[in-house]
Amino acid sequence: MIRSLSVILFSLLCALSVHSQIKVTGAFAQDSVEIGHELDFTLSIETESGYEIVAVPRLFLDSVYSALQTYKVNPNDTAGATPPQLADYEIIHTGDWSDANDDNIFGPDELVWTTSSVGSKTLHEHSFRFKFWDPGQNVIALPPVLYQDASGTQDQYYDGGQVVIKVTPPAAVQGISPDSLQAAPIKPIITEAKNITDFYIYFYIIGGLLLGALVYWLTKRYNNRPTESVVVETAPEVIIPAHEKALSALSELRSKQLWQKGEVKAYQSELTFIIRDYLEDRYDVPALESTTDEIIRNLKDANLDITQVGSLKRILQVADLVKFAKATPDESIHDSFMSEAESFVQQTKEEKTMTDE
Repeated sequence: MIRSLSVILFSLLCALSVHSQIKVTGAFAQDSVEIGHELDFTLSIETESGYEIVAVPRLFLDSVYSALQTYKVNPNDTAGATPPQLADYEIIHTGDWSDANDDNIFGPDELVWTTSSVGSKTLHEHSFRFKFWDPGQNVIALPPVLYQDASGTQDQYYDGGQVVIKVTPPAAVQGISPDSLQAAPIKPIITEAKNITDFYIYFYIIGGLLLGALVYWLTKRYNNRPTESVVVETAPEVIIPAHEKALSALSELRSKQLWQKGEVKAYQSELTFIIRDYLEDRYDVPALESTTDEIIRNLKDANLDITQVGSLKRILQVADLVKFAKATPDESIHDSFMSEAESFVQQTKEEKTMTDE
């Protein structure tokens, strides 16, 4: 029994010794503050010489609770069993303290104090700014403090202290009597006499219906009107006979005097093109894309005599030699071929009869 008492007394002496070496307090700049107004809170830690503050948890800043909100949760709780309910408040700033690594602890490199010395004791102070929105008592718990003595041994100090701030409603509503806040009795609804504006909606509906009927009538009348047939007169297509087109092209080629200028290949190419184009129009054979032999075969049913076939074949073959073999025929043959071509067209032209008109 005596041994047990000795252990208890020794523990109490150690605790008293620690409490004498470090002390944590806090205070608001004033006892009360209006809702929405800013207020400074100063944390003070007093240490003996050789003691160093290592860390302060940030939790105490985020755990301010409201007595009014706690009461609302359980009005019948008189034993304090209801967990404290957080107050509605803001931390405007934390001064020079910064939780840089987001570990919710202000470490030795993040603690910035305003210090003053009194004898062997050093007072560390730092201020925070709050704004409160819950009326009534708001409570902030003083934080536990991790400290280190001269030998380098670390320990934690926490005495569970609290600081209370009274938050009051705005001054404009503080003098209102409670009776004036009670609900007024329900009054009967006042019926207003009708006027012309109450009937505007009916005017709009009737006007809309009349406008729709007018649009429908005009549309139906427009769609039922007699349509006038428009006759577009087109000019009759003028078809130039194949022989006239060929003779005109031969005359134009003669006037160019190509072979006289030494342009023999161009002359022969244009001459045979005129003849081939005439054969396509006159006999409906693919003369422009066919060889000389193919053209002669396609004209076997054209009732050409042997002289006409021979003249046509000679003109086309000489032109092929000039174009593809780079042959140089006698100059007299150019004018002769022009005459033979004109004669061939005249002899084979399609004569119109009275029934064709």
